[in-house]
Amino acid sequence: MNLLENQQLAETVDSTYLDLESMLMRNIIRHIRDYDQPIATDNWLLQKLAEIGRLNNENIKIIAQQTGISQTAAERMLQEAMEDAINATDRGFQYLVRQGIADRAVDSGKSKTVKQVMKLLRDQAKDTLNVCNTTMLYKAGDAFKKLVNSIAKEAGEIADKQTFIDRLGKHATATTIGAESRQQAVRKCIQEFNDKGIPAFVDKAGREWTPEAYVNMAMRNTARQTEEEIQTARCKDFGVNLIAIDSHSGARPKCAKDQGKIFDLNNGSGYTEDLKGKKIRYYPWKESSYGEPDGILGINCGHHKWPFIPGVNIQRYFPTDDMDSNNKLYKETQVQRALEREVRKQKRECMLFDELGYKEAFEKSAVKLKEKEAKLKTYVDGKDHLHRRADREQVVGFGKRVSAEATAADIRVKKSLAEKARDDKIKAEIKSTGIKGQIELSPKEKIDVSDFSFDDAHINREREHSVTRQEAERFIQEADVAISKWNGRFVNYYGPNGAVFVDTENNNIRTAFRKEEFDDRVKKMREVIANNGKG
Repeated sequence: MNLLENQQLAETVDSTYLDLESMLMRNIIRHIRDYDQPIATDNWLLQKLAEIGRLNNENIKIIAQQTGISQTAAERMLQEAMEDAINATDRGFQYLVRQGIADRAVDSGKSKTVKQVMKLLRDQAKDTLNVCNTTMLYKAGDAFKKLVNSIAKEAGEIADKQTFIDRLGKHATATTIGAESRQQAVRKCIQEFNDKGIPAFVDKAGREWTPEAYVNMAMRNTARQTEEEIQTARCKDFGVNLIAIDSHSGARPKCAKDQGKIFDLNNGSGYTEDLKGKKIRYYPWKESSYGEPDGILGINCGHHKWPFIPGVNIQRYFPTDDMDSNNKLYKETQVQRALEREVRKQKRECMLFDELGYKEAFEKSAVKLKEKEAKLKTYVDGKDHLHRRADREQVVGFGKRVSAEATAADIRVKKSLAEKARDDKIKAEIKSTGIKGQIELSPKEKIDVSDFSFDDAHINREREHSVTRQEAERFIQEADVAISKWNGRFVNYYGPNGAVFVDTENNNIRTAFRKEEFDDRVKKMREVIANNGKG
């Protein structure tokens, strides 16, 4: 079994734990959907902490549901690893039996040693997954407490800022302040919650392992161990007790000590001969580093063991693949897996914000998702031997509806950004004409001047513009450019038929004139508007 095959076997199990993590996180979010209810933050926090018991009971049911799926996946993984190991060894052993070199053995399906090995490994896999289940249940409750506390803390810090108080007004109540500040705090806290996830294992050093990292590592080790132990069992069944370890450069320290050696599965020592009669020393298997995580045939080890028959080049019956090509492909798939993790994490963030009903945060998250999906696509398309794995990008709760909304949100944002870039270009061209002030193109919210005074004396008697109030109000409605000056005190509206200057402080229409009276700067501005399809 090479590294890539080992990785693929483990994925069948770790995918169930990726689903479980998303399901637990989604359930946590359901408990904070009322983050914006009109109560003080301290009261909201007490209310949320009181829900922990109910949350844990719900999570127990979720984990129990997924446990059956993960156990079935683990059983299939072990069965496939066993079959691969038997297929790789029994054909060669049967040949040796026909040559009178190895002993006859029972069929693998009836072998007691194979059954013993499989029982041991099934129990080991079950224990590993049970540890993950227990850890994730505890950590889910812990994550909920940290999330609601962080929202409350962040909301408190926001509420203490003078700018926030000024925006709400000095008469804002504690309930209003609580709801508004929590809304601002939620997005940041959800992103931190999503980045951390729900750990599945905590090692002796206190490091927390994600479900994907730990389950994948544990199952890769179990699948590899299944292959090695089944091969050992079949060696014993056929009366072969010597094994050879291959070698390669860059081996880990413990592997380097054992590679290239011949070992005795019965833990004897001495000398044997190869095909050419050369004497080779063999060592007790118990003296090797086998069984240690960083030892020979351990976690992420690239070595293999082969049956060794004195006087026979047994390896010719077990050809190896092109390891350089395989290792290159393995490394490329690891990059793909890392990009897939980023896509899944971003999908999960979208799912959490959707569950929360936070549309603005969902939209921003959707844009990031499309960027990460594009990065993954670019990488995979650039590698001949890779292809997209839709199953590795799936997230529970991110179904067709959420996916469609994420796509629509991305389109809206990109359209908005494109329009902003175009408008910024137009504004720059307008400023180059000599027009000063803050420019707004196609102003959506125009000032209601129905109660404003109309300076008829200045407009018509002094300046002789011959514009009625009704015409001035029409020029405002037709305006496709608004220019604010003096921090918004004065707003000048320009349209295809005329212009109106409004004094917002004194609620007065200061002046109005027709297009025939536009000066050179305004005429150039109108040309810019027309050339860019805005007029």
